[in-house]
Amino acid sequence: MQGTGPLLITGGSGYLGRHLGLCAARYAEAHPELGCEIVATCREHPERVTVPRMRSLDVSDAEAVRALVHELAPVALVHTAAANPGRDESLMEAVNVEGSRHVAEAARDVGARLVHLSSDVVHDGKKGKPYVEEDPPTAASGYGGSKARAEGAVAAAHPGAAIVRVSLLYDAAEMDRGTGGFAERLGAGEPVRLFSDVERQPISLDSTADALLALAFEFTDYSGVLNAGGRQVMSREAFGRRMLEWWQVPGRERVEAVKAADLPGPPPLDLRLDCTRAEALLGMTFPGVDEVLETARRG
Repeated sequence: MQGTGPLLITGGSGYLGRHLGLCAARYAEAHPELGCEIVATCREHPERVTVPRMRSLDVSDAEAVRALVHELAPVALVHTAAANPGRDESLMEAVNVEGSRHVAEAARDVGARLVHLSSDVVHDGKKGKPYVEEDPPTAASGYGGSKARAEGAVAAAHPGAAIVRVSLLYDAAEMDRGTGGFAERLGAGEPVRLFSDVERQPISLDSTADALLALAFEFTDYSGVLNAGGRQVMSREAFGRRMLEWWQVPGRERVEAVKAADLPGPPPLDLRLDCTRAEALLGMTFPGVDEVLETARRG
């Protein structure tokens, strides 16, 4: 178990960061011996941050990152801040790659445990079987490439960091960004076409937060890549339909199934992750979507 000191969460106003802040507060309460205050940073939307202590931070600003991390001297830092897919590539480079480098260098300098959030899209989906941690990145998209370069930057700057590759994130209590986009398009009468041949392993916010906190405070000797995806492999279409049904989104019957493989320059088709190492190391099971939703339904 890590010693006393604050936990610093970057990206505290984001989908995962908000949930992680709440889970971290509960974790700290359950482990008073840590004496752990939770501090979250954000670049925008400070009103969304879920912990009392918030600091503004643009991770692309190297001096600002260095100054804040040196001031707080956190015992652990969980880096979730990122520019999402679809953003300008120069922004993804500045935030995802250089921002991650700045965070890793500052964490190293103060001796903080670093847990860095990465993604399954660092792979091109052409392996034909689940990816293991030793599989090198082969990204096929601008966003995936930025996350792959971020992994390299973090590993070089802070060799002791844990780099967690996750699949699609979702929650039974707050709609995820992808489902929100589908709902908006359906509400506007626009078509929604989902890929029936793209395979992922969606993982809940609860499972993700539990894994990140365990790596931050308990399994501090682990360094390098660790895969974290739910046990249920689902097509993008099946997952999209399941979440639209869960949220009772009007017009969901209009969703169409299409084949990504039929498109020029298709997205990665098979992004299955072998999560055996993470479940064994952390003593956790990452339940699939149907199990998570059924548990939530039962209350």
